[in-house]
Amino acid sequence: MAAERPNQRRSRKVAGRSTARVELSQTAQERKQSTGSADTVEPVSLTKEAARTVGLRKPQGSESGVDRKRRLVEAEREVAEHERSMTDVEPGVRDTRGTYRLAAVLGAVAVLLGAIAAVFAFHPGADVSDNEAFVDQEASEKVLAQARSAACAPFQYKYQNLDYWLTGAESKLSGTAREQFRANLKTNRSIIEQSKSSSDCRVETVGLMDLSHDRATVLAALQIDTTRDGALVESNKPKTGIVLVRNGDEWLVDQFLDP
Repeated sequence: MAAERPNQRRSRKVAGRSTARVELSQTAQERKQSTGSADTVEPVSLTKEAARTVGLRKPQGSESGVDRKRRLVEAEREVAEHERSMTDVEPGVRDTRGTYRLAAVLGAVAVLLGAIAAVFAFHPGADVSDNEAFVDQEASEKVLAQARSAACAPFQYKYQNLDYWLTGAESKLSGTAREQFRANLKTNRSIIEQSKSSSDCRVETVGLMDLSHDRATVLAALQIDTTRDGALVESNKPKTGIVLVRNGDEWLVDQFLDP
C-alpha cells in the first residue's frame, strides 16, 4: 500500500509574480538583516582603507586639491618669511658699508692732516695758500736741483785738497748751517788730515715739502761713504730735513733739521 503523500501547502498565485512566494519566520528575517548589514558595511570599510593606501602611493603630479592648496600656502609663507628676514638684515648691511666708507674718508683726511703738520713743523707759521711747491713747476725743479748740490757740500771732501773743500762748502751754506760748519771746522780738519781720509756724498732721494718766494723746505736721504787709501771704512745713510733760503738766483742751505 502506497504511503500517503503529505499535504503540501502551495502558495497562492498572484498576478504579475512568476515565482512562488516564500515566507520567512521573524527569526530568519532578523538574521538576514544582521548578515545583510554586515555584508554592506564591510565593503565600505575596505573601500576606505584601499583608497587611503592608494592615496599614499599617488604620484606627485596627481596630488589632491587639498594637498595642492596646502603646498601653495606653505610656499607663500616661506616667501614672506624670506622677505621679512631680508628686510631685517639689510639695514645692518648698509650700516656696515657706511662705516667702512666713513673710516676710509677719515683715514684719507688723517693722512692729509699729517702731511700739513709736517710742513708746519719744518716751517712754523707757514700758510698753506703760500706754498708754491709744484704749483710753480719751474721754481720747484730749480730748488730740487740746487738742494742736491748744496746738501752734500759739508760732507764731500778729499784730504789732499781741504782748502778747496772749505771754500766750496761755505759757498753753499748760510745762516745756522754756516755757523755750525765753522764752529766744527778746526776739529774736523785735524781728524781728516791725520787719518788721510776722504768722503763721497750723494743725494739718494729728495722731496720738496714747502716753497715760498725766498724759503724752501726739502726732505733728503743721503749716502755718505768715507774711504782711507781707497778702501771703504765707513758708510752712513742719514735722512734729514733741509731748510734753504734764497740768495739772488741761488738756494743756500740755512739749516739741517734733525731726522
